[in-house]
Amino acid sequence: MKIFGIIIAVIFGLLFLGVAGFGIKLLFFPVNVAQQELNTAYDIVDKTIDADNAIYNYRWFKQQKEDIDAQKSKLVNARISYDDFKLSLSAERSEWGFEDKTEDARLRAVVLGIQNQLVQTIANYNARSKMADVSIFKDSLIPNYVDAVTFIKK
Repeated sequence: MKIFGIIIAVIFGLLFLGVAGFGIKLLFFPVNVAQQELNTAYDIVDKTIDADNAIYNYRWFKQQKEDIDAQKSKLVNARISYDDFKLSLSAERSEWGFEDKTEDARLRAVVLGIQNQLVQTIANYNARSKMADVSIFKDSLIPNYVDAVTFIKK
């Protein structure tokens, strides 16, 4: 009977320690969450100010700006090609042949594709430009914002 009492006491002791540990963990949960958030913030600052990250972001903005300029030129060239083709056709669409209609659709699709790609590239640039942790790496030669409407509308 003495052993049974010891076993019951050990079980209740372990149960009490488990409940007490859970209560303490629950009590300090907000402190633990705040500490994790603080550590995450420090990690972000360390990674943001890192020299490799600074060079990467600076190069990314330079490359994106050049890509945007190249896509603008492609869009202008595609529009010129489409306009030249349209000038070679009759003003009355019913007089166009199958090949003419097919080429018209193809050239319009090319213009639309380049235009959509340009819009997406500009959106990526502008979104990243607004991020505080990367905008500090831009210089005065890189614009803060690229206006898509200026280059898309004819």
